[in-house]
Amino acid sequence: MGMLIKEHDQYPESILVRNFVDSVDFDEILSSWEHLVTSELITPDIKGIINDLSGCELNLDLENFAILTDFLKKQDKLRLIRLAVIADSPDKMIFPMLGDLKLKEFEIQPFSSMEPATRWLLNR
Repeated sequence: MGMLIKEHDQYPESILVRNFVDSVDFDEILSSWEHLVTSELITPDIKGIINDLSGCELNLDLENFAILTDFLKKQDKLRLIRLAVIADSPDKMIFPMLGDLKLKEFEIQPFSSMEPATRWLLNR
């Protein structure tokens, strides 16, 4: 799988990091969200999740993105936290921007690096 979930190095009690590596496709992205929702990783102390897409090859199209947003809309656990996305190219940046438009009940923001994403999650 092209994704690793871990606790944030500096704020392990408050932030989870999903680090995408190599080539990542829709099935892996959906499966990782399903895992997060059904696991005990999202505790009441978690303020947000950083989704680090920098350095990966993201194989996601708008049709699959619509399926993903439909799934996310049904996840009450995720509405309680912020979702930061680190993207290193415009083709990756478009997805968090569209997510913010389509998922009004969520707080989603794109970033270019870890530091501002971390600050945004902590300043809730």
